[in-house]
Amino acid sequence: RKLKKDNTGYDLKNLFVGAEGTLGIITAAVLKLFPKPKGREVAFAGLPSSPKDALSLFTLAMDRAGASLTAFELIAKRPYDFTLKHGQGITRPLADDWPWYVLMQVSSGRSEEDGKALIEEILSAGLEQGIVGDAVVSASLAQGDAFWNFRETLPECQKPEGASIKHDISVPIASIPEFIEKAAGAVEGVCPGARVVCFGHMGDGNLHYNISRPIDWQDEAFLELYHPMNKAVHDVVRSFHGSISAEHGIGQLKRDELIATAPPMAIDLMRRVKAAFDPAGIMNPGKVI
Repeated sequence: RKLKKDNTGYDLKNLFVGAEGTLGIITAAVLKLFPKPKGREVAFAGLPSSPKDALSLFTLAMDRAGASLTAFELIAKRPYDFTLKHGQGITRPLADDWPWYVLMQVSSGRSEEDGKALIEEILSAGLEQGIVGDAVVSASLAQGDAFWNFRETLPECQKPEGASIKHDISVPIASIPEFIEKAAGAVEGVCPGARVVCFGHMGDGNLHYNISRPIDWQDEAFLELYHPMNKAVHDVVRSFHGSISAEHGIGQLKRDELIATAPPMAIDLMRRVKAAFDPAGIMNPGKVI
């Protein structure tokens, strides 16, 4: 229905979103479109100490830019280094190395000059406050695209480093620095020497918290730790009231863990909804619940 507002009954749209095809098939949709931004400015920044710098910079950026802040990506040094090592056609965004990095984008509905002035204001304030060590603002659309290509190449550049155990998690944004610290300890407890590869969308609390095998381990030996490693990381996630699946869904891989850890009443309600929409059980069977 092409309505901007409709408060008549239950919102089936939100019920279907995230159901992974287990409740039915969407055959048509009405899309809400937004004007294309007139300006897009991308910056790559190196942070001097820890994810706390990133949280402070994010707070500063939200205060100055509000809805014009359209991306805020956190990148640890290890995935940054993997990308420089294994990426094809990748150029170094910054001259010096830093413990953490941020890719930030500001979009303007008015002009490129407005967006450039805004992102430079944010970075200048960050430098003055000591939460930014160095930064570069894209001088062209091509350079902005190169920054994004660096970020989007991160997952592929983990593969040459051997077997990995991946986690798609979310926690409250304010808890990200503490989560990263506690999760690192949990990983070390399961597998000393395992290499945390952390990056993600800090602006919405979603981290790709991946673990690469220790340098001197064989892939098979490391993958035997799949379940204890998942439990260790997900236990930390739950201690922050987070989610074990922020983007990628439950499917089959995380179904048993969802059933084992979600409140029994929630699982029962999900099963009742599933039975009401799909009494024959033919919609993507075996997934989610």
